[in-house]
Amino acid sequence: MLRNYLTIVLRNFRRQKGFTLLNITGLAIGLASVTLIYLFIIDEQDFDRFHPDSDNLYVLGTHRKVNGEEGTSAYAAGAWQEALQRRFPEIIGGTQLISMGYPASFWDRKTDKILLSENAFWVNPDFNTVFYFPLVYGDPLTVFKKPNGIVLSATIARQFFGEQNPVGKTLEISHIYATDNKYVPLTVTGVLEDYPANSHIQPDYLISTGMLRSMMTANNTNWLENWGAGDGWFLTYLHTTPNADVGKISRLFNQVVQANLPKDPTRQIEPAIMPLSGVHFNQALRSSYNNSRIGDKKYLYIFASTALLVIIIASINYMNLATARAVRRAKEIGLRKVLGSNRLQLVLQFLGESLITTFLALLVALVLVIVLLPLFNVIAGKHFTLAHLVQGKLIGVTLGTTLLVGLLSGSYPALYLSGLLPISVLKNNRFTSRSSDWLRKGLVVLQYTITILLIVSTGIMMKQMNFIHDSTLSRSGDQLLSIRWSGMASLDKYRSLKQRILEDPEIEVVTMANHLPNQDYFGSLDHDVTFPQLGNQSYAWAGMRGDYDLPQAFNLELLAGRKFIRNNPADSSAYLLNESAIKSLGLPLDRVLGMRLTIKRPYEQPNQKKEGTVIGVVRDFPFRSIHHTISPLAISARPDPEDRIMYVKLPAGKFQEKIAEVEKKWKQVLPGVGYDHWFMSEEFGRMYEGENRMSGLFNAFSLLSILIACLGLFGLSAYLAERRTKEIGIRKVMGASLLQILRLLFTPFLKLLAVACMIALPLGWFTMHRWLEDFTYRVPIDAFVFLVGILLVFLLTAVVVSYETVRAALTNPLNSIRQE
Repeated sequence: MLRNYLTIVLRNFRRQKGFTLLNITGLAIGLASVTLIYLFIIDEQDFDRFHPDSDNLYVLGTHRKVNGEEGTSAYAAGAWQEALQRRFPEIIGGTQLISMGYPASFWDRKTDKILLSENAFWVNPDFNTVFYFPLVYGDPLTVFKKPNGIVLSATIARQFFGEQNPVGKTLEISHIYATDNKYVPLTVTGVLEDYPANSHIQPDYLISTGMLRSMMTANNTNWLENWGAGDGWFLTYLHTTPNADVGKISRLFNQVVQANLPKDPTRQIEPAIMPLSGVHFNQALRSSYNNSRIGDKKYLYIFASTALLVIIIASINYMNLATARAVRRAKEIGLRKVLGSNRLQLVLQFLGESLITTFLALLVALVLVIVLLPLFNVIAGKHFTLAHLVQGKLIGVTLGTTLLVGLLSGSYPALYLSGLLPISVLKNNRFTSRSSDWLRKGLVVLQYTITILLIVSTGIMMKQMNFIHDSTLSRSGDQLLSIRWSGMASLDKYRSLKQRILEDPEIEVVTMANHLPNQDYFGSLDHDVTFPQLGNQSYAWAGMRGDYDLPQAFNLELLAGRKFIRNNPADSSAYLLNESAIKSLGLPLDRVLGMRLTIKRPYEQPNQKKEGTVIGVVRDFPFRSIHHTISPLAISARPDPEDRIMYVKLPAGKFQEKIAEVEKKWKQVLPGVGYDHWFMSEEFGRMYEGENRMSGLFNAFSLLSILIACLGLFGLSAYLAERRTKEIGIRKVMGASLLQILRLLFTPFLKLLAVACMIALPLGWFTMHRWLEDFTYRVPIDAFVFLVGILLVFLLTAVVVSYETVRAALTNPLNSIRQE
């Protein structure tokens, strides 16, 4: 019997090649789309799960309440880990890492190769008892015993030493804090396999904390004795027993912490124990880790919803075409019933056809996935290989989806076709029921609704992303070369290098300023500002520091007063304010100009404050993420003592040539100092990595959904034109024009599109309104995007439906009327 069913399936495929191809193509595109989305979701959910016993690993952080403001950090006071392990037997291990914030410079003197990296960590010997630690070279028991030992990642080892074993070789490190900008020799003790990309830390360099012993005990202090009121903060990780009550441990340990801290009503510190597996989606930790390490779970739900919508559209195509083509199978069904087939056998036959079609589509989908994987990596910002496609979790969920799609999309056609009465179909009576027509129309409406929703959502996302990238700094970013100065070189060399670079007449401006745009995990720009003429009130503003050419380099628009004047010593104590600062003061522009101010960091002492005069006001510009409100800002012409980036405005079209020239002059003025550069536009790309990724993926899968919907409309319109062939022939004989025949077949689709619009428009507005709420500055949701979406779907429908309709209308009416 199974052989008979398979023979009939293959025979039907051969007889209806066009519709079989449409079904397989639509399902294949849908299955390929959901497979790639599943791959992305699985990778995001598996962040940090490659470590041994990852379910029992935790981050020990800090929850702070300072002057009414709250925040959570991944850093813990130095004394906490040892105290926890001593008091709670449930905590069976742990380790501490030191991350200095600023990048370190690593130098191989033999080859004169210098690499800079922010992924340098100072670690204890117990690091390898908590974290995944597969060594390519070296002994895991001794790699961190030497105070000057360093373990390199496999990639870094290849960059410095090629394929040879580097253990025992010397590498020198320079860091603004760890070595006071002096090169200190380290001995390579091991090479570590590269961590997977879905890890919240990417350790390129692991250095023994023994190197920092003098720093950690300077000024009669000990970082490991800090309970939260002094220096000594570590990235701290805990390993617990299974089923440990972490909440109870946190509450009890908080009592211990409070007993060891001085009472301060303006400053409260509490320990926070957080699962390591949840770090990637913990938005509160954005200030502790690189933004690319912190994801947004909301986007996973969006991608999962997109996968569901794509596969629904593909399934609708199959159901519509299968029920619409029932007339072709009617006599076969009638004869089978007359010859004794029961309904269950017919249901199993049609479900079998559906499953065979779906699994054939899966084979095509796998080919599509392999072909599209490199492009998907670019859009998603991932590094998937073919090996990722054979992981058990992905195989299981893909096969499960395929089986579910095959059963669901084939269920109604199977039940509908198996329920046809043999006497009706054998007499050629009309057997299509009103319920099947309504279902088919409902499915087309649902398909239209999803397509319009995806187009509208894509349009609004593109508008918002264009708005984000159209800020003042972002527009300047394509030409602004950023060169890291912090921790790399002394300020006295800056003017000499700037002068040499400006000898090139094609380079417009060179300046120095804070690292912009200011990301959440960068150093804070917070300052306390007071105006003696207005009393003692302190304003919590942002402070930006640079040199005289900062406004020109960033194209800041002057609203009142003047900008800094180069070589004017008095302007070293001058300040520019932004519009938000003027609004905060509530004073007219002319009164603010010329006012004296004092400014200092919140942690600085009163005698460290600086004084100056307001000389100008500039238009607001986003110097931080657009998720934040543009705060009041004071701009100084004195570079920050630590946060320094040099910006060089390059002429368009000559980037590579000018970058090489700048590097040559850098090496002449600063020999032995690493040259780390990027464009400011790339920093904006990193800042909005999550949003850019979501927008790109949504655009791609929306396009595929539209393609699948068009395939379905094409097949359905071809069937309707075929079904009404005789009617079209009679109408032509009776004098009907091509336009009248087009209207005859196009009107039903137009009515269904109108119904879909009434559903999709409010749903699209609500969905996009919720998404835009995450942005402080956002584009309005205007009617134009909705009109474009509807018009696009209308035109696609017109093109697809008209093709088959025109072909039917141009057929000789005599041939049409003769057709049975």
